[in-house]
Amino acid sequence: MMVNNKAKNVIIGLGNSGQRLDNFLMSQIKNIPKSHVYKLIRTGQVRINSSRSKPSTKIKTNDIVRIPPYRASEELTPKISEEMINKTRDGILYEDNEVIVFNKPSSFAVHSGTNTGYGLIDILRLIRSDSERIDLLHRLDKDTSGCIIIAKTLSSLKSLQNQIINNELKKKYICLVDGLWDKNIKKSEVELTRNNKTSKAISEFKIIKLYESSTLLEVNLITGRYHQIRKHCSILNHPILCDERYGKHDINKIYKKNGLNRMFLHSSSVKFILSEEKNIECPLSKDLESFLKHHK
Repeated sequence: MMVNNKAKNVIIGLGNSGQRLDNFLMSQIKNIPKSHVYKLIRTGQVRINSSRSKPSTKIKTNDIVRIPPYRASEELTPKISEEMINKTRDGILYEDNEVIVFNKPSSFAVHSGTNTGYGLIDILRLIRSDSERIDLLHRLDKDTSGCIIIAKTLSSLKSLQNQIINNELKKKYICLVDGLWDKNIKKSEVELTRNNKTSKAISEFKIIKLYESSTLLEVNLITGRYHQIRKHCSILNHPILCDERYGKHDINKIYKKNGLNRMFLHSSSVKFILSEEKNIECPLSKDLESFLKHHK
């Protein structure tokens, strides 16, 4: 079903200042081809302060952008329960005008997918509808719990992205791995390949506690590669317990019988600098904490 959308004027606030016009329009105009967005700009139907502009024009605070009328397919908005909205509000660890740090539960996707009508980002955009931007800075695997960062302004998004590129944004994790960790392994570098591209992955390891046949570790990511901790631990022959992809099936089966119903990986803290340095900690989730109480 096609829907006719009326023309509107949008006053640019601090959250979108510095963004390219074409990128801003694509965040505002949904469910039409990208080529049509560029056609609206090229034909002068989109204007900044009543003037024609190029797709690459950077918008500024207090600019008035005219979005012309357009036809688009109807967007089906999933129904998000009040319970889920309240749980999401309760999961916010820290928030200011620039950023949100959220305590993501395990089995909670950050984006909507084929099996889910909505994800974390959709709920946050609903409950923070007064914010001009809600952008996910990085991802956590669906089964990983803990700290995840959401930017509320374009400037904070760019600053934090640069901190990730320069390895200045610090992320620590807690994981329970198979076997007794060698105390001499405090830092390790491995080459990881993804999509035919090989990159160096560097992780620092600190033993929190040795159990009979497993080890609780704190992992400090020096670099941030896809599945870095999971791959790194597996390469070192200490896979994370109940990791279905990189772990050991027979060992995972034993731990599941003993009550570990998910991968034991938790993002325990993030450290970054915006207006000032922030170090946000996230306590171990209740299910993992409960498992450790009976673990030997």
